[in-house]
Amino acid sequence: MQSTKHHIFRTIALGLTLSFVLSGCVIHVGGNHHSDDYTGSVSKVFGGIDIGDHRTVSDLSTVNGGIELGDHVNAGSISTVNGGVSIGEHDNVASIDVVNGDVEGNDHLSVNHDITTVNGDIELSSHAKIGGSLITVNGDMDASDITIGGNVETVNGDIRFKGHCQIDGDITFKRPNKGNSSDTPSLHLDEHVMLIGNIILERDVNLTIPDRLKSRILWQNSHQ
Repeated sequence: MQSTKHHIFRTIALGLTLSFVLSGCVIHVGGNHHSDDYTGSVSKVFGGIDIGDHRTVSDLSTVNGGIELGDHVNAGSISTVNGGVSIGEHDNVASIDVVNGDVEGNDHLSVNHDITTVNGDIELSSHAKIGGSLITVNGDMDASDITIGGNVETVNGDIRFKGHCQIDGDITFKRPNKGNSSDTPSLHLDEHVMLIGNIILERDVNLTIPDRLKSRILWQNSHQ
């Protein structure tokens, strides 16, 4: 009887140990072209999420870990607290929300809604289409030849748009919290950048923009 109880205890302990170890590993969903591709959501506390090429999945979220998508992936909302997000070519996602980590998107990325970061950069390659807005607090933005259907907003980050970018909304530099001693951010827009909205400045910003866009500058409470 004692031996049986000891065996049960060891089995339970082993199961708990395996559960703890697996909670910290990377979940990998491999790519193929079959119709039985995994289409569910993935949610983790510890560890990253890696989605292979040619996959269709639902929402992806992790607390402590990065998220990486291969090429030709369709995904729902992507979110992480402590970890970056890397997106492959020709991917389509619903939205991207990161607290501490960078967002990197390769060519022909399509995002239906917003990309937001708190402490992280946003770097997008050519021909990306963002249906919503690009928003950071302390992160830089760097993109070329992309289309943004919403606004572009930051507090302390630098913004650089190159090539034939189109921004349908405003570009806004929000006023930092009182006592914030961050360096003066910068805005660089190439000659071929098309801006439908205005450049709204609630703080001092170093500007490098085409002359035709200088009439779009609106100062709002920049020294409060």
